Amino acid sequence: MPSAMTRKPASKEGLLLISESRHLGVGDISRYKITIDKAILSEQDVDVDELFIKIKNNENALLNPVYITGPYSFYCDIRPDNYNEDKPFAGKEIIPFVENLKPNEKFKSTLLFNEYSNIKGTTSYSWTIDVISQLAVLTFPKLQYTIKVGTSRRSTRMRSRGRKIDALEGIKVEEWDTISLWNLSPKYPTKPVHLVIITHGIFSNVGCDMLYVKDKIEEITLGMDESINPNIIIRGCMDNMGKSARGVHYIGRRVGKYVVKIIDELNTKYKVDKISFIGHSLGGPTQAMAVHYITMKRPDLFDPVTGVKPINFITLASPFVGVIGDYPLYISLPLDMGSLGLTGRDLNLRYTPLQSKDGLYIDDPKYQNQENSKLIMELLPQPPVRQIFEQFIHRTVYANVVHDGIVPLRTAALLYLDWNSLNAVKKIQRKSMIQAETTENRDTELDSPESNISSVTPSREGSVREIPKDDLDKKAAVQWAMPQALIHTRKNRKFERAQITETSSDSESDATPPSGNQNISDEKFVAPKEASTILSALSVLTAPMPTQEYIKNPSLRTDAIVHDRVYHPDDLPEPHYNDRSTISRVLYPNENVNRIQERIARTWQETMDWRKVLVSIQPDSHNNIIVRRRFVNLYGNVAINHLVNEHFGIKACEKYAKL
Repeated sequence: MPSAMTRKPASKEGLLLISESRHLGVGDISRYKITIDKAILSEQDVDVDELFIKIKNNENALLNPVYITGPYSFYCDIRPDNYNEDKPFAGKEIIPFVENLKPNEKFKSTLLFNEYSNIKGTTSYSWTIDVISQLAVLTFPKLQYTIKVGTSRRSTRMRSRGRKIDALEGIKVEEWDTISLWNLSPKYPTKPVHLVIITHGIFSNVGCDMLYVKDKIEEITLGMDESINPNIIIRGCMDNMGKSARGVHYIGRRVGKYVVKIIDELNTKYKVDKISFIGHSLGGPTQAMAVHYITMKRPDLFDPVTGVKPINFITLASPFVGVIGDYPLYISLPLDMGSLGLTGRDLNLRYTPLQSKDGLYIDDPKYQNQENSKLIMELLPQPPVRQIFEQFIHRTVYANVVHDGIVPLRTAALLYLDWNSLNAVKKIQRKSMIQAETTENRDTELDSPESNISSVTPSREGSVREIPKDDLDKKAAVQWAMPQALIHTRKNRKFERAQITETSSDSESDATPPSGNQNISDEKFVAPKEASTILSALSVLTAPMPTQEYIKNPSLRTDAIVHDRVYHPDDLPEPHYNDRSTISRVLYPNENVNRIQERIARTWQETMDWRKVLVSIQPDSHNNIIVRRRFVNLYGNVAINHLVNEHFGIKACEKYAKL
């Protein structure tokens, strides 16, 4: 006979299945996976078709307007078992999420037992729930929330204090906190391990902000055949939260020490065989400094015979050559004065004396001239570290072509690009736009593209045709695309200097207009629209949320890879700032800055191939490119999808397995 407990669904109160409170600080997350076997519940005379969930921010409502030192809120989302960002979700139900669960607010939703939550081939149903702290700057506050799940709305009332959980068979609740999520074991403990180090940007953190890329890498590699499975372990240094303003050397050295420590620890249980680095924004220079530090302090870790094999060095919207050339004076001047501490001065290409030199230089006569490079951004790729960067199988940069005033295109793409190729693409986009406006079905291409990612081969041949016209909406095409030739106006010269040298194959495929009878160099050049730094910062607060249709139907998304090409050292043009006259240095106030930026960019590229991937995504693109929050920033999924498939997909892992 059923116990009294199992008869409670007949009462108005219902059953309380989960009830707990947690405290989260900066970079903290709680993840729950609820799995319910409906057949087992039925055996206990419990018959339910839906569950009710309520999450409350228990902080005082007076903290609502305090945003700069907070925000004191949570991001929450709920995903049924069969939801995948890259696949159509046909269910009529919404995918519930809340961008900012503010102090004293509640987030309520319903978990439905249907085909979308059903674990195929079983009588079980499952949902994943993420509760993420939105704290960004201060490291000492702890925010409290309460989560309750029950069989009725009444059972989840937050005021039902002292009520005990109704323990039933067939209900499984798994929970991960930040530490457990970021310390998962490899799938095959006895096989060599591929360690992936993920590094966050300024005012950011690894635990929450970089979680999406971690999830996607694990998702694609977990089910691979053992013969090619990379046996991934993903880790991130959490020691720099709240310390982003202390300089690239300081935070990069800490990441370097962390990497050395984690490799030594993992090697006591496993064999770390390969290593990859992924960095967002400031995380790019930070991880470069980490590689620099390791090379100086523990060169044995990168030993070609006994050390780890460098596989991927990937950055997303990272300011490799600083930001001074792209920021207006009212932004760059405060950076000089220390508004972002030493980091601001580093990115503004200013030298700050009396800093620690730990891990910067090596005591070797062959490299005695390296101390002439005082700027940290210029020092990062200098020998002998350059030889380590050259060993990476893939060096890839992702850059936003629009809406990113935080890290503009030029610095994120290492200055040099095939602007003429982008110029030709704009002509294709213009032509298709005009044709579309004269037809009744002008929006058909936008409504049903087959894919957001261009089917490109990252080589120098055919780069114009790397960018499919179907993937960009008309507004985006006008915003990002580079127009025709380069004329000598003050505003446009920086793009002229950064035009790569065209080989014969480049000229034929990239620079020739579709009509084949017009010379690009004869046409007027108009500089690409530059995003506002202020508006980019405000877009964190004002950017539109993705609609449910966008979330559930990938075919409606217009975000796209607009350029994907491997650039080679012989693509570089001749240095522009060699042997410049003294009068030029006097007449042109930016002469010195431009010379330094050119020198840094060339040092990174003179001996190495770089794959440069340009993406067109909606505001706020700087956070979207890393999908900082799963649904709020889903516009950047096209970039993460490309990164994961190209660097951790089956073809890539087949290559790594042979190393």
